[in-house]
Amino acid sequence: MKVVFVVDSVEELNNKISIIKNHFGDNLHFVVKGNLVPLFTTFNLPISAVYVNNLAEVVHALLLRLESDDVVMCYASLNFNNKLIDDFIKKIGNKDKVVNVMPHYNAWEKMCNGAYNLYVRSMFKANDSMVSPKLQFLPAVFVNELLISHFGNKLFEIGAEHVSTLYVEDKALNKSLKVKSGFNKNGLIPIIVALFITLALVMCLAFFKPHFLLIIMFVCLYLADIILAITYQCKTYFDARFLK
Repeated sequence: MKVVFVVDSVEELNNKISIIKNHFGDNLHFVVKGNLVPLFTTFNLPISAVYVNNLAEVVHALLLRLESDDVVMCYASLNFNNKLIDDFIKKIGNKDKVVNVMPHYNAWEKMCNGAYNLYVRSMFKANDSMVSPKLQFLPAVFVNELLISHFGNKLFEIGAEHVSTLYVEDKALNKSLKVKSGFNKNGLIPIIVALFITLALVMCLAFFKPHFLLIIMFVCLYLADIILAITYQCKTYFDARFLK
């Protein structure tokens, strides 16, 4: 079994590496975020690969170079402890299933996830499993299948008979399990479009008497812009989870 340890944070890094080594051994491959490379080199640890916004591709290429084996994916930004890893190992068992960690989502997050999965299904004909990408066990057979397609596909839903899921309720751990999509400049497009629609509406009201068809037209334009904004946000979240 090998561990792909994604260094996207250096907070308590030595402690986290120690926990992983104590549970999984020394077969660690460090994939380091580009801006953290200078700092990471001070830990005197080998770097297997460096990524910027292409994590899935970099890990894919790394695994193609290595011998086929079971893989544990772990992110340094996850605030894990011995208890979580102990529970995770119990789920791994005889290594015949993918092991995922599922954070708790509140009612608002579940509603947003439902809308997001509409986007995912429309694009890829499959659901995002909504598990955390920050801690996963992938059997060698499943890894080999991923390397034929794309390593990022590990987050899509698969048959329940092939998965074992660890559910987490701890608030602090939940927060670090979830992916933050951050800001994307494409998100400015719907805002700019909304400003132009509003400007057009003001000009129309200034030169024409308001009537039913005019109001319906602008309502439709605003609705289309809202759909555009949601689509951009869904794409940004998908990229953050599957690719970056």
